[in-house]
Amino acid sequence: MWIRTTLKWAGYLLGGVLALAIIAATVINVIISRDLNRSFDVPTRAIEVPTGDEAIAEGERLARIRGCAGGCHGIDSRGRVFFELPGGSQIVAPNAVRVAQQYSTEDFERVVRHGVRPDGTSVLLPMPSSMFYHLSDEDLGAILAYLRSLDPGDEDLPETHLNPIGRLMIYQFKRSEGTILASEKIDHQAERLRPGGPTAEHRGEYLAITVCTECHGEDLRGSPGFGMPDLIVATAYSPEDFQTLMRTGKAIGDRELGLMGEVAQGRFSHFTDTEINDLYSYLLTLGSAEPVEGAR
Repeated sequence: MWIRTTLKWAGYLLGGVLALAIIAATVINVIISRDLNRSFDVPTRAIEVPTGDEAIAEGERLARIRGCAGGCHGIDSRGRVFFELPGGSQIVAPNAVRVAQQYSTEDFERVVRHGVRPDGTSVLLPMPSSMFYHLSDEDLGAILAYLRSLDPGDEDLPETHLNPIGRLMIYQFKRSEGTILASEKIDHQAERLRPGGPTAEHRGEYLAITVCTECHGEDLRGSPGFGMPDLIVATAYSPEDFQTLMRTGKAIGDRELGLMGEVAQGRFSHFTDTEINDLYSYLLTLGSAEPVEGAR
């Protein structure tokens, strides 16, 4: 008798757990679907796209430094599966060459700087639009010129797909980070940084904000949860050691830094010596309470 009663209550308990799981999955699905379908009203901005081999070469250099070419969108910028989740979910970085050629100049500017597609929906957070928001018209125009000069290829990429397990995982990310949408992390009315400036610190701040914040946070103070250090660490480097770090990814004492090694060799090696010196000059100011004045 007691066995039958125990089994009955175990069945009730299991049924209750399953019911709660179904309710939770439904709520999460509604929340994520609402985010994915949310529309953002962000105005477009016209930028000039330069022509000529010199402009295209500079656009390639800038695209590699920012990780557009050879990074998130694949070696040839034709896109790739960026992140795979259990159960077949995947986040796909689109073919950036095809996007650049199919989008109007204004739509391209908006999706890169604001994370907003032509239909008003937002791209997901792996796209660092909050970093690209501060790209100058000249730099963004050169990158667009480079991408439009390439062959987009004819291979069709799979689409981003999120099954219930994938939606649960990005829901947990949303709870941790506050959002899964690139456009929701941006102050779309904020004044942009100027790429040039009277001092190395001014020029270096532009580089730091448009290159380093993707990994080290918008304030450059690091992301401990992801193992990214506070960039005040640059104050421990000599100018020569910092050049070595940015070219090879090797820290003081010839230490290998893993991800930084890959990023330095693949992206930062395209910096000029002057740009590395400017970046170093700005990062040294992180050890001071005084911000760089007049950079905006």
